[in-house]
This record gives sequence, structure tokens and C-alpha cells, in this order.
Amino acid sequence: MTKLILFLTLILASTIARPDVHDHGLQVGVKRQGSLYTFEASFDTSLTKCAAYRYLTDYQAAKDMPGVIESVAYRESANEVKVERTVDEHILFFDVRLHSVIKYTEKPFDSVSFTQLAGDSKSFHGSWDIEPNQQGSTLKFRGLWEPDTLIPLFIIDHFARNGLIDKFNAIARLAEKRAEKGNDMLSASCLN
Repeated sequence: MTKLILFLTLILASTIARPDVHDHGLQVGVKRQGSLYTFEASFDTSLTKCAAYRYLTDYQAAKDMPGVIESVAYRESANEVKVERTVDEHILFFDVRLHSVIKYTEKPFDSVSFTQLAGDSKSFHGSWDIEPNQQGSTLKFRGLWEPDTLIPLFIIDHFARNGLIDKFNAIARLAEKRAEKGNDMLSASCLN
């Protein structure tokens, strides 16, 4: 049995660093060093740069994401927002409810960076960057996450590998739904 667990751990670890390509040109890469995970993801959207920024800074719309129970935003200054979020995750055999308080720093209309102030992880921080392209824009995510859990890391590896692909796919699909509602209306709000 020990050899089987070791074998499964090696298979998961060997595949975790390989980026995947999915819908919307989605690419997701996950690496683990010790207990620290590095995430990189990018996808294309037909949202203009400004509309993509409005999409990323619509913190309460996160409730449309699978598993998000609550997302409440409190604006602290012109470019800083505190968000309290509760999420239910299913990691293999475990159901986990995660709560976090995250501070977002906005740089209109180029990027949004974030840092966890409190929550169920030891640390979580990163950024979203927006790059215009011919069809709209490319959204690029970079993040560092250190879990604070008794769940073994090889199980978290599986979640990081498979669950994050699904999460970023959902983010990309929601961006396209937003684009279908009217890129022009979202872009017009950038003039205000």
C-alpha cells in the first residue's frame, strides 16, 4: 500500500508543473516548492481592456463562480477594496469551507493586485494584468499560495492541478458572458 501511495504522489507531482491549454486559449501552470504554490494563468477574451478591468473589479459578481457562497466588497479608498469571501471547495474526499479577507489594489485600467489580510490560508497574494489584443484583451494571473491545512499536500496537488483549471475556465466563460451583455456599455463606464 505504501508503494501505491508513493507511486500516485510521484505521478501527481510529475504532472503538476505542465501548463494546460483549454477554451479561450486558457493556459494554467501550477508549481509547488515545499508548501508554497505558484500559479500562472492566462486567457483571451473579447472584452476591451477597459471592460476587462471592470469585469475584474466587479468583486460582488464573484458569487456567479461555482462554489462561491458570499463575496462582499468594501471600498476603502479610490484604488483599494477589501473583500470578504466564503467559498465551498470539494477536494477529492474532503468538503472544505474557506473564508478570506483580501485587499485589492487597483491600477486603472492595467492591473489589479491582491493580498490576503486574513483567512484560512497561511498566505495568498498575486495580480491580474490586462493586455489589449486584436480580439479584445488577454487576462494574465500570477499568484502565490501557501495553504494552512491538515490535508496532505499530495491531495492539494491534485486540487491545484485539476480544480484550478476548472476555476480559470469558469472565469473565462464569465468574461465572455459579460462581453455578450455589451462591451460598449462596459467601455463607456471607463469614460466616467
